Amino acid sequence: MKLRTKLSLYSTLSKLLVLVAFIIIVPIIISIVSTKHTDNRLQQMQDKVIDLVNKVGIKEFIQEEQDSIFASYNILKEEYISIEATEKVMPVTHFENTERIFEGIPVEYRVLNVTFRHAGHLYLLEIGKSLEVVKELNGVLQKVAFFVLIISFAITILLNIGYSNYLLRPFHEIIERKLKAVYHPEKFNFESIPTTTSDFIYLDQTINEMMRKLKDTFVREKEFIANVSHELLTPISVLQTRFENMLSEGRLDEESSIRVIDSLKTLNRLKKVTNTLLLISRIENEQYLKNDAVSLKALSMEVIAEIEERFTEKNIVPEIEFTDDYVMQRCNHDLLFTLLFNLVNNAIKYNVQNGKIYIRGFPAADQFVLEVEDTGIGISSQNIGNIFSRFKRANITYTDGFGLGLPIVKTIADFHDIDVFVNSEPGKGSVFRLIFQNSGKNV
Repeated sequence: MKLRTKLSLYSTLSKLLVLVAFIIIVPIIISIVSTKHTDNRLQQMQDKVIDLVNKVGIKEFIQEEQDSIFASYNILKEEYISIEATEKVMPVTHFENTERIFEGIPVEYRVLNVTFRHAGHLYLLEIGKSLEVVKELNGVLQKVAFFVLIISFAITILLNIGYSNYLLRPFHEIIERKLKAVYHPEKFNFESIPTTTSDFIYLDQTINEMMRKLKDTFVREKEFIANVSHELLTPISVLQTRFENMLSEGRLDEESSIRVIDSLKTLNRLKKVTNTLLLISRIENEQYLKNDAVSLKALSMEVIAEIEERFTEKNIVPEIEFTDDYVMQRCNHDLLFTLLFNLVNNAIKYNVQNGKIYIRGFPAADQFVLEVEDTGIGISSQNIGNIFSRFKRANITYTDGFGLGLPIVKTIADFHDIDVFVNSEPGKGSVFRLIFQNSGKNV
């Protein structure tokens, strides 16, 4: 899972937990606040009623000779006020939820009870507010709070996702430009990624420093291989000439002649390795021009004709299947010939007697695919990762060669921006797939 996804998921889950907690807690808080608000409202009404009694007198409310109780209700029974004479003193204002019966209908009220003195007499004041009104207020407040929470939750999620994307943008640029886009140490982009995050700055600098070391090592290795290979060619040629002269003079006995011939074979193999290393070095140093236009179908026929004797040795008849031809532009004919030659040569070398080799070409979307398939011994899963490494052979059954054929294929393919893939199963054969993505045209 990507870091950005993990951060967004963590942010969403944490806020979701907070939202659930608020949904549980908010109704309780609103109920407490609503009740407190109702109590405050009742106390304000109490103060107003007592002030009014003090101003107009108690007789405006209670006619003592007729009745000792005064009661007043609004038309919807949402509030009521009652005053009655009493002899019991209440030390403090008392609040309670109680039920009153009006016109045979029970109504629940939040009631304030308080005693007060007027003109030397003690009176009980009750002020009630219907709990239905309080519950309606609670419902309205809860709905408002719920919608505010939902909207706040959505806004914060969007802000977090946007901020996470903004914060991680340098990190993704480092991955794309400094890791994914690197195909060659000498083509690495050392330009710093703009960011104010110290961790990303350190990561960028560390990758740059690592790639500088790799680039220096790579350049030194290429120079070493090129220099050593070039220097080896001269003594190899000298030794070859001397051995050939010794054989042509005819002064050697049979045993010595055999040893000299074996030495010449060894020198020839060493010369091939040296020339191969020089070829790889020159390709990596981009010393070859790409001025040719090559038909892949014609190139395949050319390779088949060049290596015809090898097919005859194993009684293999190659099959060429092209649904369309493809002409690759801005390429090097000789290098592409070497690439395909090595693939076909390996398909013969590791094939079985009377086996099959297929060379296929077909378009796929905006690409063109060239496949070389054989019915040979195949490559094991533990060896398939090393097939493009130098001096490593995928199958140790065959001792000829030095494991440089496929590394040359990979080097030439990289030089032409061609992708190389391989599928193989031991005992069933291998399929090497070349995918051409640069400018070209189907014919």
